[in-house]
Amino acid sequence: MKIGIVGCGFVASYYATTMPNHEELEIVGVTDVIAERARKFADYFHFQYINSLEDMLSNPEISIILNCTNPHNHYEVSKASLLAGKHVFTEKPMGMDFKQSYELVELAKQRNLYIISAPSIILGEYSQGLMKALNEKEIGKPLLAYAQLDDGAIHHMRYWTWISKTGVSWNYEDEFEVGSVLEHAGYCLTLLTAFFGPAKEVQAYTNCLVPNKVEKSSKPLGPDFTDTCIEFESGVVARLTVGSVAPNNHFLTIVGEDGVLSTDDLYWSVQQKVYIQKRIISDSNEREGSHEYLTSKEEYKFKRPDDFKYKTDYEVNVDWAKGVSELVAAISQNKKCRLDMDHALHVMEIIDVIENAKHFSGPQKIRTVFETIKPSDWLYDEK
Repeated sequence: MKIGIVGCGFVASYYATTMPNHEELEIVGVTDVIAERARKFADYFHFQYINSLEDMLSNPEISIILNCTNPHNHYEVSKASLLAGKHVFTEKPMGMDFKQSYELVELAKQRNLYIISAPSIILGEYSQGLMKALNEKEIGKPLLAYAQLDDGAIHHMRYWTWISKTGVSWNYEDEFEVGSVLEHAGYCLTLLTAFFGPAKEVQAYTNCLVPNKVEKSSKPLGPDFTDTCIEFESGVVARLTVGSVAPNNHFLTIVGEDGVLSTDDLYWSVQQKVYIQKRIISDSNEREGSHEYLTSKEEYKFKRPDDFKYKTDYEVNVDWAKGVSELVAAISQNKKCRLDMDHALHVMEIIDVIENAKHFSGPQKIRTVFETIKPSDWLYDEK
């Protein structure tokens, strides 16, 4: 299916690099508000350069717009694309707030189109493994989850060395202005809601602890820390911590009545291991070892798909184009996409509560809902 890429900055290189993993994806052209950046991107990846968004949207060959623009432009680009009759896969966040996101989803539904939002983390191997373990009651009824996505003190790192394959520097000013909630909370929330269903109530503390990360900037910076408690309709309770002040920590722990599931990195590596510990049942009267109630951590084994060939550089082990491929499959087969727009909207409602907590939100009811997310076909394929 033919695709146009809007925005040729840092993250667009991740998508372009992994596109060849999916032969059904064909890039017709790319465009950017900075023409030189788009031309360099087009030359590097051997794509066609298109002069403007308007020219791209008027191209009848293009069915899908891949929106890799600055977060502040996601809403306008996606809206224009939907109005032009194009399906949309947008980088996160879908909009800068719940209102924008709601409008986009309603517009897509009215026009019988899809709007799909990153992250596509739920399609990753370890995510599917966790879903399988939970569905098969490997740890009994889930009770509690801890999700942590601390990225380290980025403002103390040498981020000026982070340059894409096409020579685009990581936009640290924009990253700090948008903040860690809109940029990164979606990774954790997408997983937690996919595993445990719709959230019922949220309570958050959110703040910008280091307001002077960008020198000589008059723009206010987004939050760099949040701690949030979520109660799900299913009864599960989760604690979510997201930030860019504390040292790197990307763990996920799920506690059930009969055991514990965990991962070490819920962010950068889709092929990481999933660990399981089972509850020890004993009626021994011996004092020694009486505090031990879980087995040692062991790898939870599950079927994995073939490795993907085309990968991004450095520490990022993610098939970024997999979400776009999932959208193409949904369009081609006229079926519900696993990256469901109602699910994405639900995540955005939670993010909106967290983003606006400043500093304590108090308990906030969540009103949107979504249908159960089904596991990927390969997880149970007998072939």
